[in-house]
Amino acid sequence: MKFRAIKGIFIKEIKEFSREKMAIFWVFIFPILWLLILGEIWGNENPTLNVKVGYYSQENVSWIIHAMESVEINGERMFTIYHYPGWEDGINALKKGKVDAFLVFPKGFTVNLTKGYPAYIEVYYDKSDPQTYQIVKGAITGFFTELSSKLQEERLSIVGKYVPRNALPYILGFAKPITVEEKTVEGTKVTPMEFYVTSFIGIQFLFATMLMISSSVLEEIEKGTLRRIASSPASPWDFLIGKMSATFVIILVSIFTGLAFAFLAFHVKFFPSPLGWIVVILASIFSMSLGLAIGMLTGSIKTTNAVVNLISMPLLFFAAVVVPDSLLPSWARPIAKYFPLGAALKALRKLEIYHLSLSEVRVEVLIVALGALMMLAIALASYRWRIGRLA
Repeated sequence: MKFRAIKGIFIKEIKEFSREKMAIFWVFIFPILWLLILGEIWGNENPTLNVKVGYYSQENVSWIIHAMESVEINGERMFTIYHYPGWEDGINALKKGKVDAFLVFPKGFTVNLTKGYPAYIEVYYDKSDPQTYQIVKGAITGFFTELSSKLQEERLSIVGKYVPRNALPYILGFAKPITVEEKTVEGTKVTPMEFYVTSFIGIQFLFATMLMISSSVLEEIEKGTLRRIASSPASPWDFLIGKMSATFVIILVSIFTGLAFAFLAFHVKFFPSPLGWIVVILASIFSMSLGLAIGMLTGSIKTTNAVVNLISMPLLFFAAVVVPDSLLPSWARPIAKYFPLGAALKALRKLEIYHLSLSEVRVEVLIVALGALMMLAIALASYRWRIGRLA
């Protein structure tokens, strides 16, 4: 191993990379665009919720409508109300997406409510979008649950005037068998952008790192550079160390760039601790080794790019890179848990977002370390095999 040879290859790789505009785009510009797009769409910590509600009633329910229009979240109205003259008009509006829900107050609603009888409201939802349906249903159910609770308190206060005091607790027990008291605990506050910053790091490992090392080595093989190196004082192993070192430094700079952009644009203070950087280094070794192994076994830049994309695209989701593992189907969660890059991101999030200790992430760190060592061994063996075929 000759340090001067490694240094020369390292400098050569950095210079060649700086002249490749497309490489600069994918390594530096694309991650920034990724953070910018996701940050603008989902990075808001308190997104405004506005539910469009239509209603039809033959009676005066203005007090309920006024109550709904009075509900605000962060100074913004939660409900926008539309009145329809008939049932069919409201249903058609719901089907066309003009409203998110349609309320029908049946005849006798006001009489039943004022006399203490059960009062019913028909609520129609459009379930074509399951996520929107859940949000809308939760908002409307929450409103009427709270309204019902307030009316119940008013009724009980009136009833309490006409029954013996010792009977009032039993009446309350019938009216409210279970009362849920909400308590809050101030845990670690996690913003969506902190998750997306780690996603950006994962994308760098899945695409840029794997493609850079495999394509650059294969390109040199096609140019005949390795044949010439074999007949020089330098060795193919000096060449590989120089290539991997340059790739690691470029990826590291891209990560620093992304972290700096996240801080300047979205005020996200995310900077890995020493243990976090160890996880990043292990993940880089795994990614470079996997990319190198694919490149050496395929022997073609085009085939390597296709295989890397074929592997990386599903892993963006199944390895919990861009979506939390809690949203994954049960069959995909083992992939996020045991695939080294998925384990690396999970360890990084636990360490840097939730500030857990090493003992609480030791399983993930062990998976990444073993995965990096095993994949490095496979990559070196495949590299040796490819070099042997050049002789």
